[in-house]
Amino acid sequence: MQEEKQRIDYSAIQNKKELSEALAQLKEMNEQMLKSKDEQISQLSAQLEKTKNLSQLAEFRAEALQINKALVTQIKLLCQQIAQAKPLCDLTASLSDKSADARIDLEQIDETLTNFFEWKDTDEGQATNFPKI
Repeated sequence: MQEEKQRIDYSAIQNKKELSEALAQLKEMNEQMLKSKDEQISQLSAQLEKTKNLSQLAEFRAEALQINKALVTQIKLLCQQIAQAKPLCDLTASLSDKSADARIDLEQIDETLTNFFEWKDTDEGQATNFPKI
């Protein structure tokens, strides 16, 4: 029985040592977790300090919205002006065509008059007695 008691005592001492070591490891892990949480809390606090000026963010949003509306208005005006440009281009093309036709008519008239004046200077033209222009 004494032997059994010694074996139980020895086993209890071993269990106590193992439990003490496990408790020490748990305490160390708990301290590390506390340090890690403290670091995270300090980082989050720093981030909160950075974002305390949310009014600046709201002002930025309002200004960006205002600029966006102004740009949309300018795009609409540009589209209207582009839509008005097509009839003006058509009118310009029509005037160019008419100008080209008038140029051709003018060249034909010039040629006709030149031929007439040359003919007038001939003997046959002088015999007709057309008045001088």
